[in-house]
Amino acid sequence: MGRSKGSVSIALLVVGLVVLLLAQIFYIYAGKEYEKHQQFIRAEQLRVLCTSTIESLSAVNISDENKAFNVCLYPGAVPAAVSSKVKFSDDQCIKYLEVTAECGELRQVLRQTYFSLPEAVKVQAHIYGIISGTSVTGTEFLPPETLYTGTGEVMFPPAEAFAFQAIEELPMETLRLNGLSKRFYYLDDYRGITFDRGMKVYGSGLIAAQGNIMISDNCEFTDPIILLTEKKIEIGDNVKLPQALLLSRKGIKVGSGCSIGGVMVSNGVIEFTDTVSFLHHENLVAGFSSFYYIL
Repeated sequence: MGRSKGSVSIALLVVGLVVLLLAQIFYIYAGKEYEKHQQFIRAEQLRVLCTSTIESLSAVNISDENKAFNVCLYPGAVPAAVSSKVKFSDDQCIKYLEVTAECGELRQVLRQTYFSLPEAVKVQAHIYGIISGTSVTGTEFLPPETLYTGTGEVMFPPAEAFAFQAIEELPMETLRLNGLSKRFYYLDDYRGITFDRGMKVYGSGLIAAQGNIMISDNCEFTDPIILLTEKKIEIGDNVKLPQALLLSRKGIKVGSGCSIGGVMVSNGVIEFTDTVSFLHHENLVAGFSSFYYIL
């Protein structure tokens, strides 16, 4: 009888210990999950801080002044710091707005990139459709209100200036299905890029290429586009580029029946082979900004 009671007591003690151990394991697990959840919430709060800061700064004329401020994150009134800095390229055409939010060991960094016309071109672009190259041939095919000059070299950024803040591939099938996504694209392939015949490209973007940019007959770009290359831009017949900034280091050739609105700049020869419609488009003067992206 005594042994039976002793066995029951030991069994209950073992069960109690197991339950206690399980409770402790659950408590530790729950604590880790809670901590993980808190980290996730803090990371989301930092992302929102970065996004709202970029949006507020984008709404004004951004100077090169760096800014910093402190906030509290809830729940818990946890202190966090937000800072912004602006960098310019040497030619002032590219501007990088970078916002950092930090809370303890957590850190979130967003960047937005801006591109605008070379200052020498921007003033005239408010009034005219501009064509500027070391020489321009076929000007008799242009509308009389077009401003064309042969003033020599115009400074604009090299293609590789976009290498670290751009998408580095642009598959043609993806472009057909999804269009451009308001981003900067850097193509380091010296074979360049060819837009296929009859292709319709939706969405805005900046494409900087080391190779030639070839636009085949009957292509249409529906939204603002900036094409920059270290080599040549060749545009086929009946191409529509209603809001375009074309920058080429080695020359631009335009086919017949094209409709182009905007600015065309090259440090080589710009050649028109037949009648084209070339119009002024002031929206390009405001420049182009990418979506903000995580660093």
